[in-house]
Amino acid sequence: MSENIRLERIKSMRAAYFHAFSETPEDDAWKKTETWAKKKGLLNKGSKTRIFGRNTYPTEKPEPHGYGYFITITPDITIEKGISIRIIPGGLYAVARCEGFEEMGEIWASLWKWVNESEHEYIGETKGEYGFELGFEEFLNWYPVMVKKSEKKFLFDIMLQLREE
Repeated sequence: MSENIRLERIKSMRAAYFHAFSETPEDDAWKKTETWAKKKGLLNKGSKTRIFGRNTYPTEKPEPHGYGYFITITPDITIEKGISIRIIPGGLYAVARCEGFEEMGEIWASLWKWVNESEHEYIGETKGEYGFELGFEEFLNWYPVMVKKSEKKFLFDIMLQLREE
């Protein structure tokens, strides 16, 4: 196994979901997510909140694309009308660490290559309400980068769910 790629089993997680399809979908979806999550106290330092994102593709082409954020929530969190609830599916994932946007394309390519050359099989893309969806990006250092804006370099785990027998 490539030293940067590992297998990880995750449990299903309930999440509030915020999506944008625009010229800057990542920024626009984050503004919606941040506004809602701050009111709920989910973005406090030391929070156990996990934040995932993924591109959405209305066509089979890479552009244009949208972006959706999944922010994990516990059953006691009240969800207002108009807020989507999604489940991040549990299962086995191929995971690669990515430091910064600069290397994201290269790391995604490496992860796809590893999956295609391994004995594992990707579960396949799904088509959701906003188009085709592939793996996940988990934001590991979301507090200093996305909330405090005191750090510039993102730390991600990028993830592809694998088929299980």
